[in-house]
Amino acid sequence: MLRHNLVVFRGGENALQVLPPLVDIIPEARLNLVIYYLKNDEVNEAYNLIKDMDCVIPKEYIIKAVVHTLIGQQNEQKEHLRIA
Repeated sequence: MLRHNLVVFRGGENALQVLPPLVDIIPEARLNLVIYYLKNDEVNEAYNLIKDMDCVIPKEYIIKAVVHTLIGQQNEQKEHLRIA
């Protein structure tokens, strides 16, 4: 948990080393890794992490919608925009 929080508070520093192993352990790690990918214009990586996620809380729905919106706009895919 400490390593996860350090990545978050340091603006994503070492995110690719720390967050991936924590994705299935700390629920927020997946969302923070998706946000990291979005900030670094790696939309496809973000989509791969979130595409099969079943949303439960509002922030999960919001982040998933943002990813679908970006995929839909970049690739002109109306299905992703509809999902968003």
